[in-house]
Amino acid sequence: MRDVELTGLLLAGGEARRLGGRDKGLVRWQGEPMAAAVVRAMRPLVASVVVSANRSRADYEALADAVVADPADWSWCGPLAGLLAGLRGARSRGASAVLVSPCDTPSVTVDLFERLLSAWRCAPERAVFARADRDHPLHGVYPVSVIPVLEEALLDGERRVMAFTRSIDAAPVDVLDAVDQLRNRNRPEDF
Repeated sequence: MRDVELTGLLLAGGEARRLGGRDKGLVRWQGEPMAAAVVRAMRPLVASVVVSANRSRADYEALADAVVADPADWSWCGPLAGLLAGLRGARSRGASAVLVSPCDTPSVTVDLFERLLSAWRCAPERAVFARADRDHPLHGVYPVSVIPVLEEALLDGERRVMAFTRSIDAAPVDVLDAVDQLRNRNRPEDF
């Protein structure tokens, strides 16, 4: 069921060093860009999908409703900068939270996202993230209320996603059967 207070956020702003600089979200996976597979899994659950990207803007605009770049002060500062850009965009659209995923996990499913959303709805003031074989903080739901804490973390030089999730007391959601869905495809041998 689509939630009008949620924005889907696809993180695609990385440098993709392990792929020789190729834009990971646009690398083909089973006949389509990886980003397209993630967007398709999000779309039934959210009012809109936004891509956080620092390049290939036109390509991402074809897949999503909007594209945002990292905030100028934190350009190319990693996934926390992309999360901040997405959260700010969601807030400006009147959304209360973002359902976030990196672009390089094309095996994610609607079911996985529904499980994260179900856990988040039990306490919507608190962020949640996936836990399977390990913590996956970039698969989660983050309320826009974390924006000030995230801005402060970035100002303090924090770039580690898990350190940020600990600082906001984000709750893990056990999805032990979703290890393959959460697997990043970011090396040439993954294709």
